[in-house]
Amino acid sequence: MTAKDHLVRHDDSQIARLEQVMTALAEAQVKTEEAQARTGREMAKLAHAMTALAESQAKTEATARALSRQWQAYLNTLPKN
Repeated sequence: MTAKDHLVRHDDSQIARLEQVMTALAEAQVKTEEAQARTGREMAKLAHAMTALAESQAKTEATARALSRQWQAYLNTLPKN
């Protein structure tokens, strides 16, 4: 085998390895982008749930304040001993 044949065979091997690496990188990039998209969707769901929870908490607090006022009003109607 001549040196030229050896270099050609070596170059072909290097090119094949480089193609494999580039393919693996492209596949990893696709998986990363898919994971980022899933994460974005999950974050949106979480934000929605947190908003709903905050609204529910605000309603609960308002109800508790109203009940406290009603209780105080009731206590004010009781005879003082």
